[in-house]
Amino acid sequence: MENLIHRTVEDLFKRIGFSFENLSFEKHKSPEGQEIFIVKLKSDDDCSLLLDDKGRNLKALEYIVRLIALKGLDQKKGPGQKVGLVLDLNNFLEKRNGQILELARLVAERVQTTQKFFVLRPMSAYERRLVHLELAGWTDVKTESIGEEPKRRVVIKPVDI
Repeated sequence: MENLIHRTVEDLFKRIGFSFENLSFEKHKSPEGQEIFIVKLKSDDDCSLLLDDKGRNLKALEYIVRLIALKGLDQKKGPGQKVGLVLDLNNFLEKRNGQILELARLVAERVQTTQKFFVLRPMSAYERRLVHLELAGWTDVKTESIGEEPKRRVVIKPVDI
């Protein structure tokens, strides 16, 4: 699987005119047991086109890589396979994750103070998971995901509600 993803990322970036100096993988398991590959890329190219404020263009490339990888996986193992894939270019994801975790903590503090729930903006499954994990140890707030994709969001509320 890693080789398939590596070749796909390499080819796609070459086709759109971006080069990278380093490509590495982290492999994780989701709570449901699905493998999630985090592909870390380091590039000296001007990546501002890919790294807009929310990483939408990078997410679009991630989606394309996932589709191509699934097609290759279906040919090898049959249809119905799932691939969790996250692209991180120049540590954008790490910085973005830090912002999401900070937002979760600030909102949780607000919920503690006001005792009123707060609904966050729509987030990807990965981002929602970050919020749930960050606040799991908090004793006086709880989190819940609501809505349907792609507008699924996290609600942070007092334990008493």
